[in-house]
Amino acid sequence: MSFVPENKLEEAMLQAASHAPSRPLFYRLLMETELYVLGVASGSSGAGPLTGGEMINIDSITRDGKSYHPVFTSQTRMNAFVPEPQSHFLLRGRALFESTRGASFVLNPNSDLGKTLVPDEIAYWLAHSRQSADQTDIVVGQPDIYPKKLVKALCVLFMSRSRIAAAHLAYAAPAGSHEAAYPLIGLEADSDVPTLAQEIFQVAATTLPGARIDVVYLDPNAPGTPLQQHLLSIAPFYRRAPEIPHN
Repeated sequence: MSFVPENKLEEAMLQAASHAPSRPLFYRLLMETELYVLGVASGSSGAGPLTGGEMINIDSITRDGKSYHPVFTSQTRMNAFVPEPQSHFLLRGRALFESTRGASFVLNPNSDLGKTLVPDEIAYWLAHSRQSADQTDIVVGQPDIYPKKLVKALCVLFMSRSRIAAAHLAYAAPAGSHEAAYPLIGLEADSDVPTLAQEIFQVAATTLPGARIDVVYLDPNAPGTPLQQHLLSIAPFYRRAPEIPHN
């Protein structure tokens, strides 16, 4: 691969391509970084960052019969895709994705390092990349009544998902709020966490209809935030059995 990173987002993207635990950092930077977007922003004075309030019209491309919006991590990646000058603007990832919910994107199309971003994946990381570093906005504890039905159903699901190493359960509630506590699943997995999260949500919708549930990615080698450290300290309700070597 001849991809040479030019900024922190591209460095994180390159690392995430081969190291699953690095993916949350990539998505966080994707939300925080100004992306190059092909299209027109009404009220914008040029190709600089938008200030808010502009109406945007984003270009689309078609791949395998599906429509995607092309966005880029740097001007170099954009220029490689459209060598001739073309109308574009800069917009922070979070603002872009929040204003286009339900749309699909392709990051750095035709580059040595590109990525398709689908709606469920974007929605997951919009929610989870916003979490504060110290998680002081929620209170975490154990439930008074353990959700046995949910746990049993999740264990059945996880047994057929070989990339899941372990799962931990806690209950969380907003600090200072009377809102009911909800299940919080800490997932140790070497796989696409947004996809796994959607499967967990589907199981929860059957076993706990109408209840809120959240999923947090855990890396035991880099515990991260206090919330992640706390979840890792809880005995897992599921742990994949070690493989038995064959003689």
